[in-house]
Amino acid sequence: MIFHRGLRCSPPADAGKHKPAEDWQVKLAQHLLILLLPARMHREAIYLWLVVSGLWLTSHADHRQKMETTTTAPEAFLSARRPTVNMPFDASVLQDLDHLVLVAGHAVLDPHSESLDSADRREGVWHLLDYQRNQDMPKVLVSHIQSGVRAAAADPRALLVFSGGQTRPEAGPHDEGGSYYRVAEHYGWWGHDSGEEGSKIPVSQRTVLEDFATDSFQNLVFSICRFHEVVGRYPSQITVVGFSFKAERFASMHRAAIRFPIHRFRYIGVETPSHFDLAKAELGERMNSVLPFQADPYGCNSPLLREKRLARNPFKRTNPYPLSCPELRGLLQWCKADIFPYTLPWSAPLNKSRGP
Repeated sequence: MIFHRGLRCSPPADAGKHKPAEDWQVKLAQHLLILLLPARMHREAIYLWLVVSGLWLTSHADHRQKMETTTTAPEAFLSARRPTVNMPFDASVLQDLDHLVLVAGHAVLDPHSESLDSADRREGVWHLLDYQRNQDMPKVLVSHIQSGVRAAAADPRALLVFSGGQTRPEAGPHDEGGSYYRVAEHYGWWGHDSGEEGSKIPVSQRTVLEDFATDSFQNLVFSICRFHEVVGRYPSQITVVGFSFKAERFASMHRAAIRFPIHRFRYIGVETPSHFDLAKAELGERMNSVLPFQADPYGCNSPLLREKRLARNPFKRTNPYPLSCPELRGLLQWCKADIFPYTLPWSAPLNKSRGP
């Protein structure tokens, strides 16, 4: 090309000689572009599909994770996984019961949990203390509940009591007993709610709560009082469900402190899972419970036991049992290191003592 001052240009003299060849090359390039364009567009469509699919999967995973951790309304929290028989509770049909099955509580459900699904696996369903974490505690708690339901279902004359008060200030005024009941309800009572095991009254209609206890001794005595409130008399047989390493505390120490006949008392010890630090738990059981209760059978003189009760009653509640169980008023108020010597509904007085 030759440029002139006027910004005009003229083609070289031999330009016309190469035009046919250039046209052929241009047309060939255009045809090749047309042939390759669909393949390129197809490849780009595949890339776009993969990107969109990845974004959708990531968004779906985030949504599911949020569904497991965000809060929701109480009605969703309390919902059961399986429908249960909707029958009104009627204490008047329970007057022939004579067997107390007690499950002592150890935790409160987290009120902010989305649902009770996987309550036997997810720690987030429960409001756990630091020492309870990373030990398969959800599995332990649900196994206790299930064992109590099974024991009550096996005896049509049994009343099941889930015992435990509002012990966790961080969780709000939610009690252990009610938490256990909701888990049993959520799991449909593990198939024991039909009343087919020799009883016309299903287990759910033979289950009540005790929501004032703050330690194991109160679990036992307060549950006996709840039995009296519901049935109208005291139990002639007691079964306690709990950790296997707590058998001595319940079956020997607490039972002896209330002088309940040993041949009418049974303890069902549930074994701990493999991830549970049993050695640490056994050491803590001896140092923090067995030894203090040996020196203070009723748990009201030892500074350690007394502080436990105060710490586990953050909402300053007062139990009603001295009024509803007048026969046990003396036992409930007994704070001496000596064994309560006076008459009990299931035991004659020691040394012919009649009353405090």
